[in-house]
Amino acid sequence: MKKVVVIGTGKVASHLTKALLAKDIDVAQIVARSEESAQRMMQVIGTNIPYTTQKSAVINDADLYICSVKDDAITQAIEGIEIPENALLVHTSGSTNSLVLAPFATHFGVLYPMQTFSYGKEVDFNKVALYIEANNNTFTNKLHLFANKLSHNVKIVDSDTRTKVHLAAVFACNFTNHLYSLAEKVLAEANLPFADLLPLIDETTEKVHTLSPAEAQTGPAIRHDWPIIEKHIAQLKGKEKNIYQLLTESIQNDQL
Repeated sequence: MKKVVVIGTGKVASHLTKALLAKDIDVAQIVARSEESAQRMMQVIGTNIPYTTQKSAVINDADLYICSVKDDAITQAIEGIEIPENALLVHTSGSTNSLVLAPFATHFGVLYPMQTFSYGKEVDFNKVALYIEANNNTFTNKLHLFANKLSHNVKIVDSDTRTKVHLAAVFACNFTNHLYSLAEKVLAEANLPFADLLPLIDETTEKVHTLSPAEAQTGPAIRHDWPIIEKHIAQLKGKEKNIYQLLTESIQNDQL
């Protein structure tokens, strides 16, 4: 698959497009919702690529069409685009079944990069786990060869398995990041910067490269240090108090 069309201009689409260009893959066209979103994407990727905001103007001679939009916008983004009979249409969602693409293409599948993407933060796609699937063996093999150009870690999984992967990613990334946000608020009350936590965060992350998360667990909950736990709870209220209590109970239950 040598010629690619990217449908979408958001964070995932932008990072993925940059990775494709870095591997000298021909991104022939971007399909954007608006002129503004297209121009923003060009600024993010640092180069100009032919784009269209008109679905009737989408080229129909690409090998691969990648729809990289929000889960609830996938069908709307693809409707009206002519996907060639011999091309593959994929989305990049973690939890949306590949069958959502069945009405739009003969050959369809998924190219899901399990990574967090933000504007202004570069991502090394060589290290990103790519979870792929297609609705037949021929295109599964083609997509696997294509994905191997982007990453050293490519896995073929079905939609049900990929949903579990995405769930794990939400726990490991999104929920963890929210806890960072709560920690930042606690430090702000003491007029201290979040940066003070970075060595601790880095060490915690580094440990799970060599230890299982269960082996790496430390803190008052796993020690059953109730005087400290109760002192912490007394300083909290509302959702922060509930989260602290729930996580403490969860850590102790896992220990059992």
